[in-house]
Amino acid sequence: MLLVLCVLGGLDLLFATIEELGNTQLGYGIVQALSYVLYIAPRHLYELLPASALIGALAGLGSLAASNELVGMQAAGYSRWQIALAVMKPAVLVMVVGLALGEYVAPQLEIQAEVDKILSLGVRVGQSLHGHWQRDGSDFVHFNTVETKGILHGVTLFEFDDQQRLVHQVEAEQAVYQGPVSGKDKRHNWQMLNGNEFNFFYQDTGMVNSRQAFATREWELDLTPDLLQVLVVDPSNMAISDLWRFAQRFLQQGLDSAPYFLGFWRKVLQPLNTAVLVLVAVSFIFGPLRSASMGLRVFSAICLGLAFTLIQKLLQNLSLVYHLPPLLAVLLPILLCMLVGTVMLQRRN
Repeated sequence: MLLVLCVLGGLDLLFATIEELGNTQLGYGIVQALSYVLYIAPRHLYELLPASALIGALAGLGSLAASNELVGMQAAGYSRWQIALAVMKPAVLVMVVGLALGEYVAPQLEIQAEVDKILSLGVRVGQSLHGHWQRDGSDFVHFNTVETKGILHGVTLFEFDDQQRLVHQVEAEQAVYQGPVSGKDKRHNWQMLNGNEFNFFYQDTGMVNSRQAFATREWELDLTPDLLQVLVVDPSNMAISDLWRFAQRFLQQGLDSAPYFLGFWRKVLQPLNTAVLVLVAVSFIFGPLRSASMGLRVFSAICLGLAFTLIQKLLQNLSLVYHLPPLLAVLLPILLCMLVGTVMLQRRN
């Protein structure tokens, strides 16, 4: 499994490096591109772990089957399920490593990679390379990116009245986190720097507005830097704890939380995902691939992994479009794969 992970990971990072080098421009050179690839490498390895476990299990068991060692083990009294359990032991290590990468290593490095890339390309007010929207009650906030130390770049605040008319707009180059507001639960102080404040007034004759420049301005928001940082990455690349917090927040704000719940269940159930793929690998060795060549086994494992991934992505996209339960979309392919592996492993020659 480790050997397969090194091969797949090396090829994947090679293609990622070639792609990133094609995006270089003024301010974002070769050094920055290579640094970006190194930052996202743990996330790529995390995504390759299930496939590595599947192909590694097929290759390892296939070599034992080719030399009739599996037949000798069964003749000595070992059942197929005991052999499958022995294969699961290194797979458990893969699951533990995957959980550690997906929760503690990959998300933080992914955030840093995206922030460094955006800042290298040069972010100014009104130029959103990967802009993000957030809702705070009746207010809407847009920002270009957020640094890990709590600095927002390219911030725009829109405030609406009860009739959904824009009454207040603030633009600032930066917003710096100051700390929680005393006496106000879940509210936090931010200080806007170098911006403009617009006020809109609606009269019978039409709308009038005023503009005032400022060097600093206080701003209250119910979001903290650690929550805002995860917005610079895709929900599928967030940590499990961040996904759960954002899913709950989106529910409270009346926004679509399905992508965050989908990412949450996908990461929580990834160890089970790896386990069922290993189970299917074991069942294939005792079934149709017992006398197959190594090349055919690897090819079969890749085809199986691709089919499993395509079914997963199809169901997950359908759950977002047709508002199906995210847990069902993630769990159904796993249960189907588990059923196939169990039936094939119990069949007699």
